[in-house]
Amino acid sequence: MSKTIDQEIMAKLLFEKYGKVALSDDEAAQALGCSVKTLSKDRGNANGIPFTRRNNTQKGQVMYSVTAIAKVLVENESKVI
Repeated sequence: MSKTIDQEIMAKLLFEKYGKVALSDDEAAQALGCSVKTLSKDRGNANGIPFTRRNNTQKGQVMYSVTAIAKVLVENESKVI
C-alpha cells in the first residue's frame, strides 16, 4: 500500500477511536506512545508534529489533527529486515 493510503487508514482509525478530528496533548501522547512532556519539548524546539491552539491564542489549548498524527506514524515507520 502507498503511504497516502496508510495515512488515510490511520487517520480514520484515530477518528473512530477518539470521535474527533483534533486531539489534546494527552490523547496525542497516548496515540503516539510518548509522554506529554515529549510533545511539549518538541513544540518548544519547533521539530514536532504540526499543532494548532484553540482560539488561535498563545495560551489556547494545544490540539493535534488526527491526519498530522497519522502522517507522522506512517512516515516514521521502520522496515524490519
